[in-house]
Amino acid sequence: MTYSIQIWGAAKKSNINLLQSFQSINLRIITGAPWLVSNQSLHNDLKIPTLPELASQSYKKLHTATINHPNPLISNIRSLTNPINPLRRLKRCWPRDLLNI
Repeated sequence: MTYSIQIWGAAKKSNINLLQSFQSINLRIITGAPWLVSNQSLHNDLKIPTLPELASQSYKKLHTATINHPNPLISNIRSLTNPINPLRRLKRCWPRDLLNI
């Protein structure tokens, strides 16, 4: 579930919810928890972060790792604005938006 989470962590909310429900169902099957146990308490008790939390943590780690990178293309990833589309008329979610979560 964590493969390239920095990229697909900024997917639409409906897609993230599908993946999150898949993770919660599997945690429930693994632990044998009954249906009345909430998903949040299941994640808290097992100390497993939810996918939005994990995506935010992973992107913040990637963002701090590119501070002193010698390649200028990689160091430009750190910019908080998108140079191609600065107006952002559409409500698209970019991976750098995970820094604000």
